[in-house]
Amino acid sequence: MDALFRSLNKGQLAPVYYFHGPEDVLKDEAVRTILDKALDPGLRDLNLDQRSAAQVDPDEVHALCNTLPMMAERRVVLLRDVEAWKRKTKSRSAFLRYLDRPSPQTLVILVQGSGDDGEDRELARGSYEVRFDGLPPERAVNWVLHQAGRLGLNLETAAADHLVRSVGSDLGALSSELAKLASLPADVPVTAERVGELLGVRQGETPW
Repeated sequence: MDALFRSLNKGQLAPVYYFHGPEDVLKDEAVRTILDKALDPGLRDLNLDQRSAAQVDPDEVHALCNTLPMMAERRVVLLRDVEAWKRKTKSRSAFLRYLDRPSPQTLVILVQGSGDDGEDRELARGSYEVRFDGLPPERAVNWVLHQAGRLGLNLETAAADHLVRSVGSDLGALSSELAKLASLPADVPVTAERVGELLGVRQGETPW
């Protein structure tokens, strides 16, 4: 996962990505980063196709992956729910054939839902495969601080630590709590005490 974000920050893009694992929030962050690097914002709507893998037939797989970009160097195809392809479907077979010779003008992102934790080895062999696991507490704190900055929230490190200790490392739950905190004035530092008041979990008072 770290290697992926380092390569993206350097502008290095693979022809096919395959994301799986339990942490959907990080998958979505990776997808957004790839889209920002791969597509011109003004032409994104013309060169981005998003589908559920369960709903595309073999002919559509071929068309999506081989259509030429419009007024740009590349286009992006985002296929979610690829766990549906673990069955021996014709669409999956069509995509495996595409993996043998991917188009240089198409970037494909395969996203597997967190409900299916296993790796599809055939998809992994032909793509840049990344497993997204949950973050340990110390990295979850850093993630919270980064997200708070994006939201314009002046969150103290002790407050981020208290938030993670109270809510846990689930990034979906942390995102929800940060959205609530984002309504606070931006020029007022958010302390651990303030977080405790809002969560109803006070450090040194509330039994774990």
